Amino acid sequence: MTHRAPRDFPAEVVENLRLDGKTTALVLRCPGVASTAEPGQFVMLRAGTGNDPFLGRPLAVADLSGDRFTVLCRTVGRGTELLSSTPAGAELTVRGPVGTGFWSARRGVPLPKTVHLVGGGVGMAPLLFALRRLDGTAVGRVILGVAGQGWEGLTRWAGERIPSLDLYSQDGTLGRRGLALDGLPEGLPDEEEIWACGPEGMLRALTKRYPGDLGRIRVALESRMACGMGGCLGCVLPTTSGNRRVCSDGPVFTAEEVLWDDRSA
Repeated sequence: MTHRAPRDFPAEVVENLRLDGKTTALVLRCPGVASTAEPGQFVMLRAGTGNDPFLGRPLAVADLSGDRFTVLCRTVGRGTELLSSTPAGAELTVRGPVGTGFWSARRGVPLPKTVHLVGGGVGMAPLLFALRRLDGTAVGRVILGVAGQGWEGLTRWAGERIPSLDLYSQDGTLGRRGLALDGLPEGLPDEEEIWACGPEGMLRALTKRYPGDLGRIRVALESRMACGMGGCLGCVLPTTSGNRRVCSDGPVFTAEEVLWDDRSA
């Protein structure tokens, strides 16, 4: 897949669906992103068309249809609050699609026989998109892990789109009590991979569970970043091939590439 530099576009909010107190699904009309995005890529989304806030927020593409794409936004500060409160009909500024997705990161390596998908919180977004694209590849387990109370809306929204979803919550209020990794197989058979996105702790635990299979675990990393184009070096990641940038070289890497002990938690 040819890799294009991300561009800035205006995007119309078609739908703002508040899933729960802190999670929102935004459906945006933007042909420039919807026509080229692949699962694992993200956009830098900024409220309005001015310079306040100056920096966009990185949000993974969760789905697309025609000239529209969907992102999930969890409110954690002023920037994400402004995005979550943007009404239908308003215009946002979007830079994207950004990064290397699950397909282009393979660099020609064929897909495995089976892929297991595991997401933590809104880290489920790129995996929802990937699930739709995995035609011809068996999808094994599809797992979502959340803390529990306060995540009801996201889990309901995801469950409506994935009937086979295995849901785990740490407090036991949603799905089964436990962690997302509890739903994965004890060992990872040959010809199978795990694709994951979520909190740093979940990804680190994943590498410790399958220490001999890190080349078959593909992680979409979350990181603070500013430009989304690789210029500011605000999202540098230590890897086995030197420092790389999460925004432009990633966000999808194999777990084997990442120097986890050198990465800031």
